[in-house]
Amino acid sequence: MGSLSYHLLKAFSHSRGRRTRAEIESQYAERPYTDRRAKIHVDAFSRFVPFEDKTILDLGCGVGDLAIRLIKSGAKRVVGVDIDCPRVECARKNAAAEGVSDQVEFHCINVLEEPFEAPPFDYVMSIAAFEHILNLESFVRRSRDFLAPGGKLLTRFGPLWRSPYGAHMWDFTSLPWVHLLFPEKTVLKVRRELFRPDEPAERYEDIVGNLNRITVKQFRRYAQTAGYDIEAFRLNPDKDVKWGGILRPFNAVLNAVPPLGEFGALSLLAVLRNPE
Repeated sequence: MGSLSYHLLKAFSHSRGRRTRAEIESQYAERPYTDRRAKIHVDAFSRFVPFEDKTILDLGCGVGDLAIRLIKSGAKRVVGVDIDCPRVECARKNAAAEGVSDQVEFHCINVLEEPFEAPPFDYVMSIAAFEHILNLESFVRRSRDFLAPGGKLLTRFGPLWRSPYGAHMWDFTSLPWVHLLFPEKTVLKVRRELFRPDEPAERYEDIVGNLNRITVKQFRRYAQTAGYDIEAFRLNPDKDVKWGGILRPFNAVLNAVPPLGEFGALSLLAVLRNPE
């Protein structure tokens, strides 16, 4: 049966995105600032909070797009951190090219495992990162250490685990719920053959970038046990969800009925307040 599932999945997959790790990392050595996606994220949170004159910590800053856009949107100061040093170096170059180096700084550091001292921030932001952090519960608790009383954690990430693309395997197969329909080892075997030839992962947690199988219910619990007050908690919060077009009419139902929401959570936006 395992052989049958392997051949079936392979029939619905492709190798157009096949790259080695070295080829991927080379893309981030000189990737210029791109505004479109960063602006979408800033606009999404602007419905809930103001950014003018705020200090912000960007967790998982990547090549700096969000941090730079926040400065362009009126933030006073932004500090970006990421564990991927080539991306951090690229972020510094992009900040210089955009003329905002005096207001934004970037650090290559794991804030959960290494000392990191900074004045309390008005906001901590994290975009497209929380589904990749293996010890996410500890990370959410740790984020409060960086916030001033009354400060807010702003996060947006996904797809979440039980959604159609919760395994993040869309780069080589468009099958929805592939991680729920096929054995884990089968999916990762096909992934290695057609997509990442030098990644011998046997669990989703082991792929480069990691997947922590986070669900909507789990993240809500992490936020509550960390001591946050939940001010906003939205599934598929905007009109630009890449795979969410057919789900938009049903988003009100998905948000109102938690069991259904788990299977349609292509994106989650949360605003969490640090109590004073």
